[in-house]
Amino acid sequence: MALTDLTLEVLTRLYVSEKLTQKQIADRFGTHQAKVSALMQKWGVRAVVKSDRTDFPPLTPLQHEVLVGSLLGDGTMSVTGKYTARFAEGHATAQEGYTRWKAGVLEPFTSSIFPTRKVEKDGREFHGLTFSTHGCRALRPYYDLFYPDGVRVFPSSLHEQMTPLVLAVWYMDDGSLNNRFHPRIAFGLDEQSLLRALKGLRKLGLKPEIHRDARSETMLSIEFPGCGDRFFDLVRPHILPSLTYKLPTETARRDTDRNARVLTPESASKLYSGGMSASDISRLYGVGTTTVRRRLDEVGHVRQMGRPRKAYDLVAARATLSKYDPVEWPSLSLDVQNQWVSEVVQVLRKSPFPSVPLAPEMVLQQFQKVVDVKMTLEDGFIRPWSTVGGVACSSFFQNRYRASYRGRKTAYELWHDDVSLGRAVRFQLAHGDPVPPHRVLRAVTMQSRTPTVFRPTVAKWIYETYCPRGGQVWDPCSGYGGRLMGAVAAGVRYLGTDVEPETVDGNQRLAEVLGATSSCEVVLCPAEEFSPSVEVDLVFTSPPYFDLEHYSKSKDQSYKQYKSYPEWVDGFLRMVIRQAHKSLKIGGHMVLNVADKRGRGGVSLVQTTVEVSESEGFVSRGRVAMPLPSLNRAAASEPVLVFCKGRPPLLPL
Repeated sequence: MALTDLTLEVLTRLYVSEKLTQKQIADRFGTHQAKVSALMQKWGVRAVVKSDRTDFPPLTPLQHEVLVGSLLGDGTMSVTGKYTARFAEGHATAQEGYTRWKAGVLEPFTSSIFPTRKVEKDGREFHGLTFSTHGCRALRPYYDLFYPDGVRVFPSSLHEQMTPLVLAVWYMDDGSLNNRFHPRIAFGLDEQSLLRALKGLRKLGLKPEIHRDARSETMLSIEFPGCGDRFFDLVRPHILPSLTYKLPTETARRDTDRNARVLTPESASKLYSGGMSASDISRLYGVGTTTVRRRLDEVGHVRQMGRPRKAYDLVAARATLSKYDPVEWPSLSLDVQNQWVSEVVQVLRKSPFPSVPLAPEMVLQQFQKVVDVKMTLEDGFIRPWSTVGGVACSSFFQNRYRASYRGRKTAYELWHDDVSLGRAVRFQLAHGDPVPPHRVLRAVTMQSRTPTVFRPTVAKWIYETYCPRGGQVWDPCSGYGGRLMGAVAAGVRYLGTDVEPETVDGNQRLAEVLGATSSCEVVLCPAEEFSPSVEVDLVFTSPPYFDLEHYSKSKDQSYKQYKSYPEWVDGFLRMVIRQAHKSLKIGGHMVLNVADKRGRGGVSLVQTTVEVSESEGFVSRGRVAMPLPSLNRAAASEPVLVFCKGRPPLLPL
């Protein structure tokens, strides 16, 4: 046929009635498709989309439920015409079977299945498979239902359309098992959609709860505590074989049952009384909240209904904070990291200050480790590095956290400052460390440079090296218990002095727990005024560094008594060294741990100590090095100065 034979009547009959395409008409009349399109526009013939030329049947009930479940999950829709819409959904390559199953269910609407590739900013590639339907009138109502204003929302009629199959498809798309093998569904839409989803789930006899997802500020998860069995009974008949990993196995159920047996009524009651909610306890033990409530009922515990917790004890706080896993920290967004820090600080604010004496049995366990550690001198360094016993000693001295360094805020003050406490929490998580209260307090002490506990293992080595077993030791500045514990471990008699009543009391209580009150005595007296009643074999201490550390604001502190460095040297340091010389036996040793700090005028404290000691009659025997932790320290070690009264015995250095 010639192009002149293509009239309006012929074009309308071929295009509308016989449903030929523009290309087919062009081929018949020996012209181009563009010419046919131009004639249609000229004569006002409305273009017909492909879907209007295809006789699609109505959706079956199965197709309807799969489509609704998919639109709750990973499915999307887009407009293809004034009255038509298209559905599409993609999954990772590992879920190819699931993708093809959906494409098969939606036949004959399915148009194409094609591979996809996604490249992240960090260069990682993800491969998947996507299927798409034809744009057609039959699918347009679903677009209007889920995209009424062009933005995806859950419809108000969702509760009428929620069925077990709809739920199963939604779960296969967005669901998973949590660490207790209970179901959860990820959710990231608006609050109105969330309320509609909850209403639909309740229609199926479920009791959903909302939990914030740790990885995203906007992402939530819908969980089903206490009704997991009901949930799986609904969805199990519809779960594809390739997705059965989303169903709990018998092994998982046995694990849950075992967890339930571990949670005793007594432990549940203790945590609940300490401030944890039933949900907190269920997450901690990997059981349902119903199990927790049963345990509480077994001991007659009165539940607190709907009232926020005002306080935690340290046990409950530690358990609550265990969910903030530092392993997850690097993968979190900045907003979620900030949220974590804020939540941890809120829990710590409801908890007591975490400095409490350890239980006697724990102190004795640490003490036995001090006894067992074998220290040696290697290339002038006391090794191995060991802090064993330090935590046990520290727990007896709450006043340590009120000591300051160079006028900084004390650890106690920083703990009660939200900014400083948040900084410590962030430090812990960023370094892969958990955030129980006592660990966060340790991070706070690094900010404040809180005076440390002298390491008991180093003290033990010094006693064993410079004092005969059973000999008498005087510690002029007893400090926070490290040298006392080392003395008990080395089997020497310990005499300590200090000007702080709390420090003296802490040392006495430590000696009681160690069962060493007969061999350990601590006296409340300034070191420069004290004179031991017996000759001693060793004087060993770590004296104050003038005004570098303020152990308290008491008038008896040496930096308060002697305002200038020269006054402090003559009034305190020289007097203590003089008393040490008087008290020592001939051949006895004085060992001083003195950091190489420089006071006003650049005078070295180590140099001053050596000069004063020698002027008071001591013979210097050199020094050994005590390694320091590298974290938050400028120096790698501190010197331990060794002196002898009279002719030094042949001891290795």
